[in-house]
Amino acid sequence: MALTVLKKTPIHCVVAISGTGATETIDLDATLATASQTASSPKVNISAIHWSVPSGNATITRNSVQLWALTGAREFEFNGFSDNREQGSNIVVVTPAGGGTVIIELVKISGYGDTQHVNPLT
Repeated sequence: MALTVLKKTPIHCVVAISGTGATETIDLDATLATASQTASSPKVNISAIHWSVPSGNATITRNSVQLWALTGAREFEFNGFSDNREQGSNIVVVTPAGGGTVIIELVKISGYGDTQHVNPLT
């Protein structure tokens, strides 16, 4: 299985997980912080999920809470909102024995320092 960071900015990240029957963890500190950011109690919301899972279910879990069970080839784009459940916990993605790919778009909410937002309130 492979975890690939497709995009990483001060406020937005896109991570792809692909493979066969394995588990990958998106660490909110190590995986998502840019070179200029120091993460401290980071919070991250899921803003979109795209997946292709030909057989079985892929799962997305945070803090031992299964948030999503994914099968087939679909996408959820949360327009005007995001999934903020367990936002302070790492994201664990498991692909089924039949393999698959899950792409998760993430929005950094807090905990990445003052470089997080282009126009911070002062």
